[in-house]
Amino acid sequence: MSFSKRCKKEILKKEPDNKELDMELLAYLYFQGSIRIVKNSYQILFKASENIEARYIYKIIREKYKYSPAMEIQNKRKFSKDRSFVVLVEDARVSDKILKLADRFSLYETDKFYENLKSREQKKIILKLAFLLKGSINDPYRGYNLEINLQEKEEALLIGKIMEDFSINPKLNLRNDSYCVYIKDSDKISDFLAIIGANKSLFDLENVRAMKSIRNDINRQTNFDKANIDRTVKASLRQVDAINKLKEKKILDNLPEDLQKIAENRLAYPYISLEELGKMMVPALSKAKVNYRLQKLIKLSESEEK
Repeated sequence: MSFSKRCKKEILKKEPDNKELDMELLAYLYFQGSIRIVKNSYQILFKASENIEARYIYKIIREKYKYSPAMEIQNKRKFSKDRSFVVLVEDARVSDKILKLADRFSLYETDKFYENLKSREQKKIILKLAFLLKGSINDPYRGYNLEINLQEKEEALLIGKIMEDFSINPKLNLRNDSYCVYIKDSDKISDFLAIIGANKSLFDLENVRAMKSIRNDINRQTNFDKANIDRTVKASLRQVDAINKLKEKKILDNLPEDLQKIAENRLAYPYISLEELGKMMVPALSKAKVNYRLQKLIKLSESEEK
Protein backbone atom coordinates (compact mmCIF):
# COMPACT_ATOMS: atom_id res chain seq x y z
CA MET A 1 0.00 0.00 0.00
CA SER A 2 1.36 3.41 -0.95
CA PHE A 3 2.13 6.08 1.64
CA SER A 4 -0.71 8.18 0.18
CA LYS A 5 -3.27 5.38 0.61
CA ARG A 6 -2.06 4.64 4.14
CA CYS A 7 -2.44 8.30 5.02
CA LYS A 8 -6.01 8.43 3.68
CA LYS A 9 -6.94 5.17 5.35
CA GLU A 10 -5.70 6.52 8.68
CA ILE A 11 -8.00 9.55 8.38
CA LEU A 12 -11.03 7.63 7.11
CA LYS A 13 -10.85 5.18 10.01
CA LYS A 14 -11.59 8.02 12.43
CA GLU A 15 -15.19 8.76 13.28
CA PRO A 16 -16.50 12.07 11.85
CA ASP A 17 -16.97 14.83 14.42
CA ASN A 18 -20.67 14.81 15.36
CA LYS A 19 -20.49 18.57 15.98
CA GLU A 20 -19.40 19.17 12.38
CA LEU A 21 -21.47 16.66 10.42
CA ASP A 22 -22.93 19.50 8.34
CA MET A 23 -19.51 20.54 7.09
CA GLU A 24 -18.34 16.95 6.59
CA LEU A 25 -21.38 16.36 4.39
CA LEU A 26 -21.04 19.65 2.48
CA ALA A 27 -17.32 19.18 1.86
CA TYR A 28 -17.93 15.71 0.40
CA LEU A 29 -20.80 17.07 -1.71
CA TYR A 30 -18.60 19.94 -2.93
CA PHE A 31 -15.79 17.70 -4.19
CA GLN A 32 -17.49 14.43 -5.15
CA GLY A 33 -21.23 15.02 -5.14
CA SER A 34 -23.79 15.49 -7.87
CA ILE A 35 -27.53 15.99 -8.16
CA ARG A 36 -30.00 14.32 -10.50
CA ILE A 37 -33.73 14.68 -11.02
CA VAL A 38 -35.88 11.54 -11.05
CA LYS A 39 -39.66 11.84 -11.39
CA ASN A 40 -39.69 15.50 -10.41
CA SER A 41 -37.67 14.95 -7.23
CA TYR A 42 -34.01 15.25 -6.42
CA GLN A 43 -31.55 12.50 -5.72
CA ILE A 44 -28.00 13.12 -4.54
CA LEU A 45 -25.03 10.99 -5.50
CA PHE A 46 -21.74 10.79 -3.63
CA LYS A 47 -18.95 9.15 -5.62
CA ALA A 48 -16.10 7.20 -4.03
CA SER A 49 -13.06 5.48 -5.51
CA GLU A 50 -12.64 3.21 -2.49
CA ASN A 51 -15.05 1.28 -0.31
CA ILE A 52 -13.72 3.01 2.82
CA GLU A 53 -14.60 6.41 1.31
CA ALA A 54 -18.12 5.24 0.53
CA ARG A 55 -18.58 3.96 4.08
CA TYR A 56 -17.35 7.29 5.44
CA ILE A 57 -20.04 9.38 3.71
CA TYR A 58 -22.60 6.62 4.34
CA LYS A 59 -22.01 6.92 8.10
CA ILE A 60 -22.31 10.72 7.98
CA ILE A 61 -25.67 10.59 6.20
CA ARG A 62 -27.01 7.85 8.45
CA GLU A 63 -25.89 9.66 11.62
CA LYS A 64 -27.27 13.04 10.57
CA TYR A 65 -30.58 12.05 9.00
CA LYS A 66 -31.23 8.62 10.55
CA TYR A 67 -31.51 7.38 7.00
CA SER A 68 -29.56 4.63 5.24
CA PRO A 69 -28.69 5.60 1.66
CA ALA A 70 -28.28 3.05 -1.12
CA MET A 71 -24.83 1.95 -2.22
CA GLU A 72 -23.96 1.00 -5.79
CA ILE A 73 -20.79 -0.71 -6.98
CA GLN A 74 -19.64 -0.08 -10.52
CA ASN A 75 -16.78 -1.45 -12.61
CA LYS A 76 -14.53 1.38 -13.74
CA ARG A 77 -13.83 -0.41 -17.02
CA LYS A 78 -15.41 -3.35 -18.78
CA PHE A 79 -13.94 -6.68 -17.66
CA SER A 80 -11.88 -4.86 -15.02
CA LYS A 81 -11.70 -5.69 -11.33
CA ASP A 82 -11.26 -2.00 -10.49
CA ARG A 83 -14.45 -0.70 -8.94
CA SER A 84 -15.94 2.60 -7.96
CA PHE A 85 -18.75 3.25 -5.51
CA VAL A 86 -21.78 5.51 -5.39
CA VAL A 87 -23.67 6.35 -2.23
CA LEU A 88 -27.15 7.37 -3.37
CA VAL A 89 -29.69 9.42 -1.44
CA GLU A 90 -32.98 8.45 -3.11
CA ASP A 91 -35.33 9.78 -0.43
CA ALA A 92 -36.64 13.15 -1.69
CA ARG A 93 -37.14 14.44 1.83
CA VAL A 94 -33.50 13.80 2.81
CA SER A 95 -32.26 15.15 -0.52
CA ASP A 96 -34.22 18.37 0.05
CA LYS A 97 -32.66 18.78 3.49
CA ILE A 98 -29.17 18.35 2.07
CA LEU A 99 -29.85 20.90 -0.68
CA LYS A 100 -31.26 23.40 1.83
CA LEU A 101 -28.09 22.97 3.89
CA ALA A 102 -26.01 23.61 0.76
CA ASP A 103 -28.04 26.76 0.03
CA ARG A 104 -27.59 28.00 3.60
CA PHE A 105 -23.82 27.85 3.20
CA SER A 106 -23.91 29.07 -0.46
CA LEU A 107 -22.01 25.92 -1.34
CA TYR A 108 -21.85 26.57 -5.07
CA GLU A 109 -20.86 30.24 -4.80
CA THR A 110 -17.24 29.81 -3.82
CA ASP A 111 -16.57 33.30 -2.44
CA LYS A 112 -19.72 33.26 -0.30
CA PHE A 113 -19.04 29.70 0.80
CA TYR A 114 -15.59 30.76 2.03
CA GLU A 115 -17.13 33.68 3.94
CA ASN A 116 -19.60 31.30 5.58
CA LEU A 117 -16.81 29.16 7.03
CA LYS A 118 -16.90 30.55 10.54
CA SER A 119 -14.37 28.37 12.34
CA ARG A 120 -10.94 26.87 11.82
CA GLU A 121 -12.46 23.44 12.40
CA GLN A 122 -14.74 23.88 9.39
CA LYS A 123 -11.77 24.94 7.27
CA LYS A 124 -9.81 21.91 8.46
CA ILE A 125 -12.65 19.67 7.29
CA ILE A 126 -12.60 21.26 3.84
CA LEU A 127 -8.85 20.59 3.56
CA LYS A 128 -9.28 17.06 4.89
CA LEU A 129 -11.98 16.12 2.37
CA ALA A 130 -10.12 17.82 -0.48
CA PHE A 131 -7.09 15.67 0.27
CA LEU A 132 -9.11 12.47 0.78
CA LEU A 133 -11.08 12.82 -2.44
CA LYS A 134 -8.76 14.75 -4.74
CA GLY A 135 -5.29 14.61 -3.20
CA SER A 136 -2.14 12.53 -2.99
CA ILE A 137 1.17 12.61 -1.16
CA ASN A 138 4.54 11.19 -2.17
CA ASP A 139 6.35 8.59 -0.14
CA PRO A 140 8.78 10.84 1.79
CA TYR A 141 11.66 8.46 0.97
CA ARG A 142 11.23 9.50 -2.68
CA GLY A 143 10.74 13.23 -2.13
CA TYR A 144 8.36 15.73 -0.66
CA ASN A 145 5.21 16.55 -2.60
CA LEU A 146 1.56 16.86 -1.60
CA GLU A 147 -1.00 17.85 -4.20
CA ILE A 148 -4.74 18.28 -4.68
CA ASN A 149 -6.07 18.12 -8.26
CA LEU A 150 -9.33 19.92 -8.99
CA GLN A 151 -11.38 20.41 -12.15
CA GLU A 152 -12.49 23.97 -11.44
CA LYS A 153 -10.27 26.97 -10.86
CA GLU A 154 -12.65 28.28 -8.16
CA GLU A 155 -12.19 25.07 -6.19
CA ALA A 156 -8.41 25.37 -6.43
CA LEU A 157 -8.49 29.01 -5.32
CA LEU A 158 -10.70 28.07 -2.36
CA ILE A 159 -8.23 25.40 -1.21
CA GLY A 160 -5.31 27.78 -1.71
CA LYS A 161 -7.03 30.48 0.32
CA ILE A 162 -7.85 28.11 3.20
CA MET A 163 -4.28 26.79 3.22
CA GLU A 164 -3.02 30.36 3.47
CA ASP A 165 -5.26 30.85 6.53
CA PHE A 166 -3.08 28.17 8.17
CA SER A 167 0.17 29.82 6.97
CA ILE A 168 0.66 27.22 4.26
CA ASN A 169 1.51 28.89 0.97
CA PRO A 170 0.83 26.40 -1.82
CA LYS A 171 1.62 26.70 -5.52
CA LEU A 172 -1.06 26.54 -8.20
CA ASN A 173 -0.45 24.95 -11.58
CA LEU A 174 -2.64 24.14 -14.59
CA ARG A 175 -2.05 20.50 -15.51
CA ASN A 176 -3.92 18.56 -18.21
CA ASP A 177 -7.07 20.70 -17.99
CA SER A 178 -7.16 20.47 -14.19
CA TYR A 179 -5.79 22.72 -11.46
CA CYS A 180 -3.13 21.35 -9.17
CA VAL A 181 -2.63 22.89 -5.73
CA TYR A 182 0.65 21.54 -4.43
CA ILE A 183 3.17 21.81 -1.57
CA LYS A 184 6.82 20.76 -1.79
CA ASP A 185 8.15 22.23 1.45
CA SER A 186 8.48 19.35 3.93
CA ASP A 187 7.76 21.64 6.91
CA LYS A 188 4.49 22.78 5.32
CA ILE A 189 3.52 19.22 4.38
CA SER A 190 3.99 18.29 8.04
CA ASP A 191 1.77 21.22 9.02
CA PHE A 192 -0.89 20.09 6.55
CA LEU A 193 -0.91 16.51 7.87
CA ALA A 194 -1.31 17.87 11.41
CA ILE A 195 -4.24 20.04 10.29
CA ILE A 196 -6.15 17.15 8.71
CA GLY A 197 -5.48 14.82 11.65
CA ALA A 198 -3.10 12.37 9.95
CA ASN A 199 -0.95 12.04 13.06
CA LYS A 200 0.62 8.63 12.36
CA SER A 201 1.52 9.67 8.81
CA LEU A 202 2.96 12.89 10.22
CA PHE A 203 5.09 10.83 12.63
CA ASP A 204 6.31 8.61 9.75
CA LEU A 205 7.16 11.67 7.67
CA GLU A 206 9.11 13.26 10.53
CA ASN A 207 11.04 10.01 11.04
CA VAL A 208 12.10 10.02 7.41
CA ARG A 209 13.04 13.70 7.60
CA ALA A 210 15.19 13.03 10.67
CA MET A 211 16.92 10.06 9.01
CA LYS A 212 17.61 12.11 5.87
CA SER A 213 18.96 14.97 7.95
CA ILE A 214 21.33 12.65 9.84
CA ARG A 215 22.44 11.01 6.58
CA ASN A 216 23.08 14.40 4.99
CA ASP A 217 25.06 15.56 8.03
CA ILE A 218 27.20 12.40 7.86
CA ASN A 219 27.76 12.84 4.12
CA ARG A 220 28.73 16.49 4.59
CA GLN A 221 31.16 15.57 7.36
CA THR A 222 32.60 12.71 5.30
CA ASN A 223 33.06 14.98 2.28
CA PHE A 224 34.61 17.65 4.49
CA ASP A 225 37.01 15.16 6.05
CA LYS A 226 37.90 13.71 2.66
CA ALA A 227 38.60 17.19 1.28
CA ASN A 228 40.81 17.95 4.28
CA ILE A 229 42.70 14.68 3.83
CA ASP A 230 43.15 15.37 0.12
CA ARG A 231 44.53 18.83 0.88
CA THR A 232 46.84 17.45 3.58
CA VAL A 233 48.17 14.71 1.29
CA LYS A 234 48.76 17.10 -1.63
CA ALA A 235 50.52 19.60 0.61
CA SER A 236 52.61 16.85 2.21
CA LEU A 237 53.71 15.43 -1.15
CA ARG A 238 54.77 18.90 -2.26
CA GLN A 239 56.76 19.37 0.95
CA VAL A 240 58.43 15.96 0.68
CA ASP A 241 59.30 16.57 -2.96
CA ALA A 242 60.90 19.92 -2.10
CA ILE A 243 62.92 18.42 0.79
CA ASN A 244 64.17 15.55 -1.36
CA LYS A 245 65.36 17.99 -4.03
CA LEU A 246 67.23 20.02 -1.41
CA LYS A 247 68.73 16.80 -0.10
CA GLU A 248 69.86 15.66 -3.57
CA LYS A 249 71.59 18.99 -4.18
CA LYS A 250 73.38 18.82 -0.80
CA ILE A 251 71.65 22.03 0.28
CA LEU A 252 69.69 20.60 3.19
CA ASP A 253 72.78 19.88 5.31
CA ASN A 254 73.82 23.53 5.12
CA LEU A 255 70.48 24.91 6.35
CA PRO A 256 69.78 26.01 9.95
CA GLU A 257 69.15 23.19 12.42
CA ASP A 258 65.47 24.10 12.87
CA LEU A 259 64.83 23.65 9.13
CA GLN A 260 66.84 20.40 9.03
CA LYS A 261 64.84 18.99 11.94
CA ILE A 262 61.44 19.85 10.46
CA ALA A 263 62.55 18.38 7.11
CA GLU A 264 63.75 15.19 8.80
CA ASN A 265 60.44 14.71 10.60
CA ARG A 266 58.39 15.43 7.49
CA LEU A 267 60.32 12.80 5.51
CA ALA A 268 59.83 10.30 8.34
CA TYR A 269 56.08 11.05 8.71
CA PRO A 270 54.88 12.33 5.33
CA TYR A 271 51.12 12.07 5.99
CA ILE A 272 50.65 13.45 9.49
CA SER A 273 49.06 16.86 9.95
CA LEU A 274 50.98 20.09 10.62
CA GLU A 275 49.61 20.09 14.15
CA GLU A 276 50.92 16.58 14.84
CA LEU A 277 54.24 17.45 13.25
CA GLY A 278 54.55 20.48 15.50
CA LYS A 279 54.01 18.37 18.62
CA MET A 280 56.99 16.16 17.64
CA MET A 281 59.38 19.08 17.68
CA VAL A 282 61.48 19.99 20.72
CA PRO A 283 60.31 22.41 21.86
CA ALA A 284 56.83 21.92 20.35
CA LEU A 285 55.86 24.28 17.57
CA SER A 286 52.51 25.78 16.63
CA LYS A 287 50.80 24.80 13.40
CA ALA A 288 51.61 28.24 11.96
CA LYS A 289 55.34 27.92 12.70
CA VAL A 290 55.50 24.44 11.21
CA ASN A 291 53.78 25.67 8.06
CA TYR A 292 56.13 28.68 7.87
CA ARG A 293 59.25 26.47 7.97
CA LEU A 294 57.92 23.99 5.44
CA GLN A 295 56.95 26.80 3.09
CA LYS A 296 60.46 28.17 3.48
CA LEU A 297 61.87 24.81 2.37
CA ILE A 298 59.54 24.80 -0.66
CA LYS A 299 60.63 28.29 -1.68
CA LEU A 300 64.32 27.34 -1.32
CA SER A 301 63.75 24.30 -3.53
CA GLU A 302 61.92 26.37 -6.17
CA SER A 303 64.63 29.06 -6.16
CA GLU A 304 67.29 26.40 -6.82
CA GLU A 305 65.38 25.21 -9.90
CA LYS A 306 65.41 28.63 -11.57
